[in-house]
Amino acid sequence: MSDDKQENDGISYELGLPGGTTFRVVPPEVGVPVIRLWLEHDWPMSVQEGLELRDRLGWQPSPTDEMMFTTGHDLGGKDAYFIDLKGQANSFHMELASRIPKASTPPEAPDLVRQAYTQYVQVLTDLYGAGTTKHSQGRNGPQESTTWTLPSGASLQLGAVGRVLSATVDSPAANRAAEAERRYFEEEEEEA
Repeated sequence: MSDDKQENDGISYELGLPGGTTFRVVPPEVGVPVIRLWLEHDWPMSVQEGLELRDRLGWQPSPTDEMMFTTGHDLGGKDAYFIDLKGQANSFHMELASRIPKASTPPEAPDLVRQAYTQYVQVLTDLYGAGTTKHSQGRNGPQESTTWTLPSGASLQLGAVGRVLSATVDSPAANRAAEAERRYFEEEEEEA
């Protein structure tokens, strides 16, 4: 994990936890290139292409589900997966921060996640233009997400809440299905 241990722009991406464990956040210079590989891939992406991309990245598949895997980001366990829909990769999800129990979360962890989120948004905005940002208040504190949609129809949602930072890439087909569902429910509501 040598790349992830860096300190950039004054931010250390690791926090020591009781018991000698470490809370880690994947720095943007490590996470963004991986996100781009999935987001900018030619769509549709077959399951086989998704598995080949996983292997090219050197990620380890779960023994029980080859579409769940452990990245090289040292976040503790399976931290990425993609969803198969009729033989196509429908969406890809990757954690960008260690999973730790809420009770073990150091008070600095949410601040580190917010700082990293801000950095990711800046880098991704430089690449794709301004995304659509949503703010809300959840039971685990403030939530923020930014979504970018590419001309291909694929989209990226980067989200931060408390100690959690993650990225989800949805295929053009997934986005078309979500839009059709949204329109359907709007029409049902109008008719009611």
